Amino acid sequence: MFEELEKIDTAEEVFGIDFPVDLTEDLTVNNPRQVVDYFVLHLKGWGPSAIAADFLKQVATKRNAPALAQGLHDSWRREQISAVIQEIFNIGDFSAGGDDDPVIPARKPRGPKSGGRAAAQSLDDNAVDRR
Repeated sequence: MFEELEKIDTAEEVFGIDFPVDLTEDLTVNNPRQVVDYFVLHLKGWGPSAIAADFLKQVATKRNAPALAQGLHDSWRREQISAVIQEIFNIGDFSAGGDDDPVIPARKPRGPKSGGRAAAQSLDDNAVDRR
């Protein structure tokens, strides 16, 4: 129990926000995606603090995943949040092969749908270019 509280304290320090008590159960029942979803939502628009940046650099080096340490002055990315949760709570085994089979896969960003606002913007840009 004490070890779990230390891990939660570490997560709060790295993310800079409180760790909701109800999410600790999600970690213990093997639903870390719920925890990552929570932090993605609550850290939207915020970037890693100096503490988090140092932590991510260490994780990036340990996993040989330099992308985790890129964009540290930008907003938190899902894969960064996932890596922090995995590292702090010892979820998954990264010693055997890196992130080839992560417990919490980072999703590839979706591109704009064809048609809609993106297509209209593209048409507007082309119309401006022709003038």
